[in-house]
Amino acid sequence: MSNLDRLGFGPQMVDWETRVDFAKLRGDRLARAQQAMAKAGVDYLLLSRLENARYTTAIKRIYWPTIRLGAGPVVALPRQGDPVIWITDPEYAAKTLTWVPADRFRDGPEMELEGDVEQLVNEMLEYFPDARNATIGVDIWSPAMYTVLPRMLPDAKLTDGQAAMQLARSCKTFEEVQLMKMAYVISEAGMQAAAETIRPGVRESELVGTALRRFWDFASETVQCSETVNSGPGTFPYRRFHTDRIVQWGDFVNMDFGACFNGYFGDFCRTFVCGGKPTPRQLDWIKRSHEAQMASLSVIRPGVTPAQLAQEAGGHKHMGHGIGIAAFEPPHLRARDDYVIEPGMTFSIVTPMSLGDPETGGSHLEDEIVITETGCDVYSTYPYFGIDY
Repeated sequence: MSNLDRLGFGPQMVDWETRVDFAKLRGDRLARAQQAMAKAGVDYLLLSRLENARYTTAIKRIYWPTIRLGAGPVVALPRQGDPVIWITDPEYAAKTLTWVPADRFRDGPEMELEGDVEQLVNEMLEYFPDARNATIGVDIWSPAMYTVLPRMLPDAKLTDGQAAMQLARSCKTFEEVQLMKMAYVISEAGMQAAAETIRPGVRESELVGTALRRFWDFASETVQCSETVNSGPGTFPYRRFHTDRIVQWGDFVNMDFGACFNGYFGDFCRTFVCGGKPTPRQLDWIKRSHEAQMASLSVIRPGVTPAQLAQEAGGHKHMGHGIGIAAFEPPHLRARDDYVIEPGMTFSIVTPMSLGDPETGGSHLEDEIVITETGCDVYSTYPYFGIDY
């Protein structure tokens, strides 16, 4: 990553430069969604996924630790014109989302209750009466929706709306990439704070808490996942969550962190050794994971399929996952994925989790990238422990 690719600004608003043009961000995302609808032959989208509602309207709500299809946001998006938004606090939303007409906000339903879904359909038809005979894409279904929508809209064609949204979101705009880079910078701050506290006697949960404190200092909206810290025996086989285990001298410690900035996520992982002095065997696994990561990063480019990249990188079956306005989103970089990689796609690139052994432990790395016209911009700049530069 060159100096020209690094962010040149902070997360605050200022009057003396344009940092992120949020009006352009919102306009471009809405245009992409409606263009994807036209390409898919969809007249309306009914969106209950938080990330899709945020993408199309910029509506924000709290993040739930479990799936909740309801209380908003639910968005009915026409191929042309303004959406309708159902949200728990419609008065507040109408006041703050000034780019959506104030009469387009309604009280949020619980999409797992048939009566609430019926009410939403009736309200949707008040705004869009022609939806009765339209093609409507739905991005996620509850059993109640599966029952109510065909019954109340018998002449409509109900189809896959998530495919259209994935098409719209697959390549990021310049503004989206800037937000993702800021999310990474905040993630890096959390990684550094946690790395500075690795010592015998610290618990894995304390390392997570230290990172999260830094995220909240920067007003991170939420986190990429529950955050992963594993140490000692938990590093191989690779444990995907933290516990109250106490870190000991000489332990491998893997830390996987990600913050969220204006709806966009960061996500990267680094390996450390408690005490800073790896054994020869630990250093061997550190170097192997680094070599595997460099092999992946060196071949990633546009115009090829993930299957081709996996073969070129030595047969790595799961090279990475998509990331953006969702913490984990298609397209992914797996050997079985059949699509052509394009500039603007964004991924978290991961090493195989099998790099280790039961006696020594394991090393795991992850980096964030955006596909460019000629290759990729690796904007995870945090150094790799144990690697000479």
